[in-house]
Order: sequence, then C-alpha cells, then structure tokens
Amino acid sequence: MNLGDGARLVASRVTAGILLLAERPAAIGAALRWTRFSLTSFRMVDDLRRQGVLPATVIDVGANVGQFACAALWLLRPRWVHAFEPSPDALTALRRDLGAEPGVVIHAVALGAVSGELPFHVNAHSHSSSLLPLSEAHRIAFPDATEVAEVNVPVRTLDEELASVELPEPILLKLDVQGYERWVLDGGRGTLSRANWVILEASFRPLYEGEPGFLDIVGYMAARGFRLLRPVGWLVAPATGEILQCDVLFERTADRVRTADRVQGRS
Repeated sequence: MNLGDGARLVASRVTAGILLLAERPAAIGAALRWTRFSLTSFRMVDDLRRQGVLPATVIDVGANVGQFACAALWLLRPRWVHAFEPSPDALTALRRDLGAEPGVVIHAVALGAVSGELPFHVNAHSHSSSLLPLSEAHRIAFPDATEVAEVNVPVRTLDEELASVELPEPILLKLDVQGYERWVLDGGRGTLSRANWVILEASFRPLYEGEPGFLDIVGYMAARGFRLLRPVGWLVAPATGEILQCDVLFERTADRVRTADRVQGRS
C-alpha cells in the first residue's frame, strides 16, 4: 500500500466514524463514559440490541482488549460476560479496563479442540494475532499487519473452562479467533448446544493458514442445529474494496430450542 492509498484509507475511516457518530449520537456519550470504546463494536452490539438479541450470558472468545465485551456489558446488560484472551499485552489492557466490572470474568487462556500448549502468533495489530500463521492473502491485503513475535500460550477447551460455571440462558457465544473458530467449537460442543446465538468470523478468502472457508463454517454450524441469520459486520481489503470476511450471526433452530426447553422442564 503506497502513501496515497494509506492517506485515503485513513480519510475513509475518519469519514465513516463521523457518519456513524451522526447516525447514533448515543455513541458519543459511550465514548466518553466507557472504559473501552470501539465504534465498530458499538454499532454491531447496538444493532443486536435493537434486533432483540438480549442474552443473560455473553461468552466472548478472542476478547482482545475488550471492545466487544464492553459494548455487550453496557448495551445488552447481561448478568455475566466471560471474556477469553491469551495474548499477554491484550490481556493486560483487558484486565485493566474490565476486570473490576461486576459480572465480568476474564479467562487468560486460548481455546481449542484439546487442552495443552500452542504457539501464538503475535501481530503488530493485536486483533490479528492468532494460533494460526498468516496466509499470503492476508499479507497482500494488510501489509502492515505483520507477525512480531511467537509465544507459547496455555490452551483449554471451552467446555472444560465453563464446566462448573453458571450460564443463565439465553446465551450469546461470540468468537473472534482469527481463523481458529472451528477448533474452538470442537472443544465446546456442550456449550454450543446451550447457546441461543453465535457470532463468528467466516472468511471468503482464507486469511490464515488452514482456516476453513465461509461455506465450510456455515455447513459446520448447520450440522449442529444453527441457521445463518445475517452478517453483522465485515472486513474489506483497503486497496480493492473486496469483502474478505464477515461476522455472521447464527441462531439455534426452533427444533433445538424446543428440545432444550423439554430437557429443562419448560412448556
């Protein structure tokens, strides 16, 4: 990306931010009051609120520095927010900004299909850090998002981490783990079976080595009783405008809801 492209990208983001603040003036007050604020997360979570996604429990896997968790805490008002983050630097900021908030539980681990320890690829842009290496497509689209370190991090499964935890329903499970979503879900089948909604990233062009494609993720979720509702956010290549990935909202199907209700003795 040359200097002209960089200047245009910054200008477009500033313009988008101004338009969003004009569209949603409540975001201005949130930016002044919240301990961690992100325009992108504010818009996504505010839309979820207006669409009736009102969970009692939010499970935020790949919480980074708490952008989504903070928006969910203040806009959705759940009883509990469980935030998972393995990156040491991001974890420090997450604990500082949200660690003292009532109802927020921070889990300093990565999640995967099995427990153990894995190398974590730390990126210059912390939200791009992953257990998977960058793909060539990622390097081309975002040349500034480079790997700067590799650290070993503890890995647990989602089901193990939440085995003895109260999870009042309804439950929103959000995953932002940079291509590692399928492995997290493989280790969280019990938790997934209780979730009412799931938000996860799905890529049209894999941005990490070994990352499943969009249709693979949709099929995976369908096989587990979830239907795709709609995109709730997306990532665009700055130089070409190509939509590379999107944040997708899934909902547990009516049959699954009725089954869960019968198991819990509901009518």
